[in-house]
Amino acid sequence: NGVLVQGATRGDGRVGENITDNLRTLADIPTELGPGAPARLEVRGEVYLPLSAFEATNAALVEAGQKPYVNPRNTAAGSLRQKDPAVTAQRRLRFWTYQLAEIEGGPELGGHEQSLRYLESLGFPINPTVTVLGSLAEVSAHCRHWAAHRHDLDYDIDGVVVKVDDLALRERLGSTARAPRWAIAFKFPP
Repeated sequence: NGVLVQGATRGDGRVGENITDNLRTLADIPTELGPGAPARLEVRGEVYLPLSAFEATNAALVEAGQKPYVNPRNTAAGSLRQKDPAVTAQRRLRFWTYQLAEIEGGPELGGHEQSLRYLESLGFPINPTVTVLGSLAEVSAHCRHWAAHRHDLDYDIDGVVVKVDDLALRERLGSTARAPRWAIAFKFPP
């Protein structure tokens, strides 16, 4: 009913760690949705630490004579698992929504991009680089573009996730025991 109830890590894919209190400290994650919110909404996304915030944090640690963090990804993950939400709040973490996992009492949505735009209308941030492409040639060019420009972003990426947009087709494609058949990750060389 539009109120944040629970936030969890993905864990082993079935059981995650409850990090609700820590997620409440992120300005990017709405704790209450406006009027007309669906009865139940499950949103998936990724918490990340912008490179600029990571560098500033490490500079402050070094200046204070403390050991700097190794990388932004581990720093973000560790920040979410803090026992004290005040520590998490200081880390300047950000959030991108990447999937509408479940909805009850909301509009009928036919595509992934449409579902992301709906989540955006509710106040969830989506990555501005999300793009709908019309052919495999366009997908290939898009992946090559981001392989060449990955360092232009203020966050680390190790690849591009390509997803089928049509939700009915996704349902027909299904999943294996480990992964959906409607998505694939194009990984960049290290």
